[in-house]
Amino acid sequence: MMRRFLVCSLTVAAVATAAVTLSSLPAHAISLGGSATQFKKARHSFIQEGSYAVAPMGHVMFCLNSPSECRKPSLIRVTRIGLTDQRRAVLEGVNRAVNREILPVNDRSGPGIVDQWSLAPTSGDCEDFAITKRHRLIQAGWPASALRLAVGRVPNGEGHAVLVVKTRDGDLVLDNRSDAIRPWRATDIRWVSIQAAEDPRFWRSL
Repeated sequence: MMRRFLVCSLTVAAVATAAVTLSSLPAHAISLGGSATQFKKARHSFIQEGSYAVAPMGHVMFCLNSPSECRKPSLIRVTRIGLTDQRRAVLEGVNRAVNREILPVNDRSGPGIVDQWSLAPTSGDCEDFAITKRHRLIQAGWPASALRLAVGRVPNGEGHAVLVVKTRDGDLVLDNRSDAIRPWRATDIRWVSIQAAEDPRFWRSL
């Protein structure tokens, strides 16, 4: 029987007050070498990050309640991973397993209610799937700086959250709406922001 995947009503524009001055945080850049053709291919394969942006309020609250999930990575230089056949199999397994373990339901009950970001709940919406997948992969030894939560909007205008896995061959999206893992440009998401590699408490515009 085909599983019915859920698009969640994530509040993308929620504003949180940062505890530090964003301009004081270290900038993060990726150096791309090679020919113009290689650069063009890489530019389209990788999400281009902008300046610091406000974090979704639900994520701010999640970090306050679960600080171990939001601590600064010890290996912040490992921002992209080589995607071997074994690692791809792990990605596919985690994506498929979490998509089936969590019953998809919207957890917002009305205007002004902050999204509840919950790790490994029995039921939840898109952000719960995304943070659970990130947690599972970190437990399996994947670098946190290459596993980035991202938010955007889907064609019907609703907010949506996914996990973006940064690989050397391009950025891949793990989405609760599908068991297929797709390159970021092959999704229907209009991107808004993504976690910063150097500190997952902070986000960057897309």
